Amino acid sequence: MERISILIASRCKDDRNAIASLLNKQDGFLVTGIVDDNFGLVDSAKNLQPNIVVMDFFLEEMDTLQIAPVVKRNSPATALIVLCSLSENIAVDRVLRSGVSGYLLRQDFNYLALAVRSVSCGGLYVSEMVRNQVLKYFSIYSIIFQQTRESPPGTGIAHCIFTLTELQIFQGIIRGNSDHEIARNLNITIGTVRNYICQAKKKIGLQNRTQIIMHVLSNGLIGWEGNSCGVPKKGS
Repeated sequence: MERISILIASRCKDDRNAIASLLNKQDGFLVTGIVDDNFGLVDSAKNLQPNIVVMDFFLEEMDTLQIAPVVKRNSPATALIVLCSLSENIAVDRVLRSGVSGYLLRQDFNYLALAVRSVSCGGLYVSEMVRNQVLKYFSIYSIIFQQTRESPPGTGIAHCIFTLTELQIFQGIIRGNSDHEIARNLNITIGTVRNYICQAKKKIGLQNRTQIIMHVLSNGLIGWEGNSCGVPKKGS
């Protein structure tokens, strides 16, 4: 089985060593690089094309909101996980909109391996303590967007505009399933899975899978743990 390649970017030597030590103990993980500044992060991501980058929110003078789009432009297939402290009072929704797929509080460091596995499959990982902050933002965003584009004037109602298959695909993403696993579970091709996701992004004018998942979560269509909210399971 192909291993998940990981690039670590942290200002603190002790943090870099702790992250590398934890991840190197995991089956199927491979730390391919360790850097301590923005230039090293962008350059290494471009050259190594890792599956995952685990990074501090702040690296030198630039923060994730500035550096994440640069990393994604040079390595679009790389998923980003940000480590930060609750005391830093960072706007989580802005971090996710910058192209980040994982937001992990340092106090949840022991969940880092789980976060890596989740985002490596195209999923999303957000520390539980800050989930409500994200859901609140995307709930407001989703309702405003749909009132403007979808709802009859004055109704104030946010409608579900996704098909059953799309919701089942989203459910798979939240559970951390790969596109291959989702396709197998739904008896469709990987190409069909990706086409559904592409069409879903166009429907609501969002940029990536993370934003789609936050949209369906905020509207109660799917639960955080992949529990269906009106989405029938396969074979039901």
